[in-house]
Amino acid sequence: MPYWFDGNNLIGRPASAAKSDSGVRRAFLSKLCSLHRSGGGRFLVYFDGEDPDRASLPPGITVRFSAPYSADDAILQRLKEIQHPEEVIVVTNDRHLMQRCRAASAKTLSWQEFASKMESRPAIGFKKNVQEKPVDVEEWINYFGLDKTKI
Repeated sequence: MPYWFDGNNLIGRPASAAKSDSGVRRAFLSKLCSLHRSGGGRFLVYFDGEDPDRASLPPGITVRFSAPYSADDAILQRLKEIQHPEEVIVVTNDRHLMQRCRAASAKTLSWQEFASKMESRPAIGFKKNVQEKPVDVEEWINYFGLDKTKI
């Protein structure tokens, strides 16, 4: 499932403030990377403005900078361009953007709803409350018909 994030809205900073303190963006992307590992999906973050430092991105996260448009406009334009906008979940705390995305057939979640959903899922590849049975080497030796004296 593709998740698109309204980056500056979710970090609570306008583009100008985020540009002067790129650590805020990096911290947000790091948090997203942790959530990505727990829930999978495709993560695309739209930030307002331009990328000031072209820093390396955490794995599993794609970032788009919307200059000269707003991230809201870039998200809505992309929803119009894709074939199945109903498959996209836009994560934002901006109620107006949520309404506009739903009108374009996308689903929406607030940051709190998204984080709760991701944090409640077990990490990919892990199962909850499953006890592993110890490996019975003797059983495998017999299964493969190996000669114990040559091992």
